[in-house]
Amino acid sequence: MNDRQGASSSRVETASALRKLTERLAVADRIAFDTEFVSESTFEPVLCLIQVATADLTATIDPLAIDDLTPFWNVLLDPAIEIVMHAAGEDTRIIRRKTGEIPRRLFDVQIAAGLVGLGYPLSHGSLVSQLLGVTVHGGETRTDWRKRPLSDGQLRYALDDVRYLLKATDLLKDRLVELDRIAWAEAEMDAFLDEIRRKGDDDERWRRLPGLHQLNRVGLECAKRLYEWRIDEARRTNRPVKQVLRDDLLIAIAKRRPQGRKDLEALRDFNRPHLLRTAGSILETIERAGEIPVDELPEHAERFDDRPGWSMLVSLLSATLARCCVENKTAPALTGSANDIRDLIRRYVEGEIEASPPYLMRGWRGEVCGKTLLDVLSGRAGVRVGDLGAEVPVVIETIVRK
Repeated sequence: MNDRQGASSSRVETASALRKLTERLAVADRIAFDTEFVSESTFEPVLCLIQVATADLTATIDPLAIDDLTPFWNVLLDPAIEIVMHAAGEDTRIIRRKTGEIPRRLFDVQIAAGLVGLGYPLSHGSLVSQLLGVTVHGGETRTDWRKRPLSDGQLRYALDDVRYLLKATDLLKDRLVELDRIAWAEAEMDAFLDEIRRKGDDDERWRRLPGLHQLNRVGLECAKRLYEWRIDEARRTNRPVKQVLRDDLLIAIAKRRPQGRKDLEALRDFNRPHLLRTAGSILETIERAGEIPVDELPEHAERFDDRPGWSMLVSLLSATLARCCVENKTAPALTGSANDIRDLIRRYVEGEIEASPPYLMRGWRGEVCGKTLLDVLSGRAGVRVGDLGAEVPVVIETIVRK
């Protein structure tokens, strides 16, 4: 199969072909990487196809046909090689699941685009179009990548996800240099990788369950144990976690803590065959939670409720942040969220800004918007309506007090 950009293209479907490919990849200074996977019906996503590109090759690797991909994973983990991706989150997690590690050097073109004013999060097609003037055609978004053989059209579609990434990277890095933001990009990529590592090692993931505020301390222990049971059950049966037990039903069980099968089965939506089969183990989990001494039960995470009028402040500061981002050519969605603004307001009100700088005051975000947000919050600057035809029709002005 010939690559549209002139680089050689190959299908790698045997161990010997993989060995030859990895020998070529190992001497590259950077590799564009993407995957196709199916995650709807299994505990972990099924890796179905790997796509790579360098300056002189593009290739697809069939993980369903090759038993041992270790040589390839070792190349991706080589700290001398930069791995280029678009929206790298899930692909990076796949690498971690397969190897226990993540790439040492990563360049995410989606993040970089947000740092040079192109928008965030940009789809792959929009990013390639804006940077290269290339239209990437879809048509295979509903492909079941587990089925074989894959057609030439399917493989071309998959390779489109990597064939333009290195050229896009060159243009993005040129813009980052022009704006003196290479250090910003490096810091953001490092923070992204740290977040991937943290989530992989986080024993407190159960605290992200929606509705925990409804529970007392025994209920929290019950929710924690049900969360862990759900993961074990999903792994054992190779099913998606939320197909084993939905979040809302998990919280309902933790809140009610049924003492017997009849009480458990009386819960709405519990009368499903796969849940009825697990009733015994769920009741055992509830019982074990009730045996924990009071002083060992989990506490509620600290919550900060908005004070009256804070929603208006958040709206005002959101407009301020958007104005700052337009002026500094950064994407608002990458720079900060409404929750980040709430955290800044809370720390300002409680006098914690200097002792514990909020997210929007740290690193490049502090340069882009942090000081301005504080100036508006403290009354040193004001926001007024500007050009009604502008992308962000507000202006920030220093207030001179007489």
